[in-house]
Amino acid sequence: MEMTEFEKATDSLTVTGKFSANTDINVEHYGFENTRPDKARILAKDYPLFRLHYVIGGSLTLFAAGKRIPVKKHQCFLLRPDVDAEYKTNPQDPATFYWVSVSGQKCKTYFAEMGFTESSHTVAVPKEYRRELRKAFFANFCIEEPLKEIIDSVFTANFLKIYQLLYLTVNRNKAPKQATGKRKEYVEQTLEYINRRYNDPELTIKEIADAIHIHENYLSHTFHEEMGLPFREYLTQKRMAMSYALMESGITSVSEIAYSVGFSDALYFSKVFKRYNGISPKEHLKKLHKLPPPAKY
Repeated sequence: MEMTEFEKATDSLTVTGKFSANTDINVEHYGFENTRPDKARILAKDYPLFRLHYVIGGSLTLFAAGKRIPVKKHQCFLLRPDVDAEYKTNPQDPATFYWVSVSGQKCKTYFAEMGFTESSHTVAVPKEYRRELRKAFFANFCIEEPLKEIIDSVFTANFLKIYQLLYLTVNRNKAPKQATGKRKEYVEQTLEYINRRYNDPELTIKEIADAIHIHENYLSHTFHEEMGLPFREYLTQKRMAMSYALMESGITSVSEIAYSVGFSDALYFSKVFKRYNGISPKEHLKKLHKLPPPAKY
């Protein structure tokens, strides 16, 4: 079912994840709801998790820290267990929204980086990120059967996409609104270089800066401003994405995958992979390919 068709045809739907050993961030549920005009007030204390909402239609009123905050289409709002808050849909224009509930030791850190604090409860999503954000939420309602075995890692990957889009949203105004032609050119050259050389464990921003004849510090600063991520973080995410692709293509050797995406140490690759996904590469591969147990002799 297409995203627009799903949103029109669905009244309310929740999908639940599996237990994850990741203590930093755990995605518990994803949901979608076309609220009814008579929907009762929803209190944060009734949901002892961090619950992020993305409103795609209608409107509602959020009551938090003694404030009455109108929330409309293209805005996100957060209910959190450490703030007394509640919301009520607009009876004349009921809200439609996606939501995700998460727990973990780094919830406050993640949501602060997305623009949410104990006194800041909403984030307006700019036009350039709206469709991608909807797709990141919707992705959890169209998971194909083989991936349902690793639904916890799929949920985490989609939440990290949401995190990245909102991080970019709240940091977009820190850089000049219109990058100069040269800045764009430098970033495009850097991205092209990464695409060609991400599998080189020795790749550094200094190497790229030398290749395009600019200062390392200037390129690092420019790349971070334009992409919303430091060079090293972007490179790691690129390597993670390529490792997922190799696993899905049928490669089952962790060492081979690690070396293919630019890690000279398979053990370090496993640590990074687990930090991003909540499970180790071996666990991910086992779920993905349903590997048989080793033969006993």
